[in-house]
Amino acid sequence: MALTGACTLVVGAGIIGRSTAYFLARQGAKVVLLDEGIPAGSSTSRASLGVLTHCNGGDNPYAQLFRDGHALHARLARDLAEDLGADVGWRPLGGIDLFADPAQLEEVWRFNRERGCRVERLDEQALRDAEPGLDGGGEGLYFADDHRVDPLKLGAALWAAAVQRGASAAWGERVWRIAQEGETVEVATNRETHRADFAVLAAGAWTGDLAAQLGAQVALRPVRGQQARFAGAPLRHLVRINGRHFIPEGGETIVGATSEEVGFRLETTRAAAVQFATEVRSALGRCLPLVRQQAGLRPKPRGGRPLIGPLTDTPRVFVASGHYKNGVLLGPITGQIVARWIAEGTPGRDMRRFAPER
Repeated sequence: MALTGACTLVVGAGIIGRSTAYFLARQGAKVVLLDEGIPAGSSTSRASLGVLTHCNGGDNPYAQLFRDGHALHARLARDLAEDLGADVGWRPLGGIDLFADPAQLEEVWRFNRERGCRVERLDEQALRDAEPGLDGGGEGLYFADDHRVDPLKLGAALWAAAVQRGASAAWGERVWRIAQEGETVEVATNRETHRADFAVLAAGAWTGDLAAQLGAQVALRPVRGQQARFAGAPLRHLVRINGRHFIPEGGETIVGATSEEVGFRLETTRAAAVQFATEVRSALGRCLPLVRQQAGLRPKPRGGRPLIGPLTDTPRVFVASGHYKNGVLLGPITGQIVARWIAEGTPGRDMRRFAPER
């Protein structure tokens, strides 16, 4: 099945789709990216905070994918800077976790220490020294390997680099039909019919519907994530409080994200804005003006693991979706794996646990 230089259609222009296009183009493949939207970014990326969370050990394939995905971001940021002069917003900010329950702090600390993670305990004075912008006392945990990247900047740079290597796009095209006939994949959109050697379905929460046209059952459901930006950036690190992220970025504080089972509804809500504002005041001891609010859809898979690999009955059609809250973190490594799989006929690692039809 391997075919270096093959023509590949990538459906979906989120981080995963653009990463796949980028790595395919680097290998000399002809790539056409299809998306019904515009180049500015996908609905999944709009839900992402761009947090690259530390790895918490383990020797299973998912833990290894997580570690490799985390490590790839620093190299990718460097490569894109050298190739394009692009800043993707990668920053080794470090993260601080706060806990209302001392027993939970102790449990998380021990869990990460036992797995070799770089974690430090912060007593009340150390926490105050590290984050004077936080209100109140208590203790926390510091994770040196918590990083961040700007999802929109990363997506733009990946696509610019792919175009530099010959990739092209068909924007504003909604996929109506997809089929594999022999060794050819055919994708019909609202404008034209595209034919290629391979196709990659990286359409986020919509991927399952596309796979269903091929008789495949790919279990995904949309989960809305809302985030908000507030004027002012009193924090120095990524801060997590009760599962909520507070991120300093360009003179603003990003807060998010929600997880809402509301189908494919993309609108923001006043309730979320009020909740974010309340949490900002609680964390910082003061109010910050709301700058803007946005929402996106995350594809949540059954079983928790991403869906990566070819479909059983149509092996020239690959799925690359279901990363849920780790789409940005795992997007580049997923694109790299799929590109190698198409070019060489092997993913280079054990991907059985990520089979799309499971």
